[in-house]
Amino acid sequence: MANKILWEKESEVSLLTTELQNVADGSTTPDGADYDNATNQFRWADFLFYGTFDAACDADAIVGLYLFYKLDGTNYADGEDGDVAAPVATANSRHGIFIIGADAGPIYQQVLGVRLSPRAFRAALKLATGQDLTDVATHFLKMYPYNEELQ
Repeated sequence: MANKILWEKESEVSLLTTELQNVADGSTTPDGADYDNATNQFRWADFLFYGTFDAACDADAIVGLYLFYKLDGTNYADGEDGDVAAPVATANSRHGIFIIGADAGPIYQQVLGVRLSPRAFRAALKLATGQDLTDVATHFLKMYPYNEELQ
């Protein structure tokens, strides 16, 4: 009998929650803690964003998904001094875009099939929406990691 490659999904991980409360348009908000993929070694992940905005966003509103890795084990490749305190979110670290459009929410959007590096990272979201996220603690960015499994 021939082998099959199947997906082996893991439990969801909340990456950003209260950090997203009342986030201003144009800002980049990083996670406060590392996700240790050097230990977990997941190869892929799907991401789910949930948010509600102060008013209807611009027609071309997006929220960018950024992953800042610690390639040397110490410093984040964040476009500035390596501490992710004020990351410069560029195309080098962008791994997906959540399309928001002219809506205030609530909005659920997904980015699927993001390839992960086997290193620790911090996720960040960058708003380009024309509106701020509301001043409530219900927004989130969740990750659903998975690997291939040979059977």
